[in-house]
Amino acid sequence: MGETVNRYALWLEPAHLHFHHGDSARVKVLWGQAMKRDKPDQPVNWTGLVKEPGGREFSVPVVMDRDGFNYELVFEGGPEGIYTAQVEHHAGQSHYLARVLVPFGHHVHGQGRPFNRGLEIVPGEYSEFSPGASVDLTVLFDGKPLAGTRVLATYHIYDGDGFIHELFTDENGALKFKFDARGHWMFRVHATGGEDEYIATLVIPGVR
Repeated sequence: MGETVNRYALWLEPAHLHFHHGDSARVKVLWGQAMKRDKPDQPVNWTGLVKEPGGREFSVPVVMDRDGFNYELVFEGGPEGIYTAQVEHHAGQSHYLARVLVPFGHHVHGQGRPFNRGLEIVPGEYSEFSPGASVDLTVLFDGKPLAGTRVLATYHIYDGDGFIHELFTDENGALKFKFDARGHWMFRVHATGGEDEYIATLVIPGVR
């Protein structure tokens, strides 16, 4: 649909589509508009967090990658399953949150897990997706569903500008999205609370 007014956002892309037990997961931390990368202001004051399949959370620093071009999260995987990687950026009254699910192991399935704080997009049953498959998404703010919220979607190899899909959540803050192209897909949502604004993204990588 080519949204004309793009907001900057953070988003995350894993270096690989899955990792193995004992691997170090590398997740790129990116900044820009509608998956078009831009150079962030320096220095960045982004914070990283990982939730394990069992629910344990731990902090992870956002660091410059080995090539010195992009930022990334690096963390060690424990048991097989779906890990949730998240990065936050708080700049005055603007709050940015980016999330991606990171599988450890082959053909791993699982559910997205809410953090129940701030604005977030939580996927339902998560596995390997192909064009034509659907994913359930729920938008929450401090753990409560946001009904009637606009969700924008695009993918990283889309050669146009802006977002190509616009959807709205139902009374339970939920929607179903059907993938119609290969690539890393990003979903973005915007909300306000008082004088603050919140922008959250979820990336589902490797639709193929």
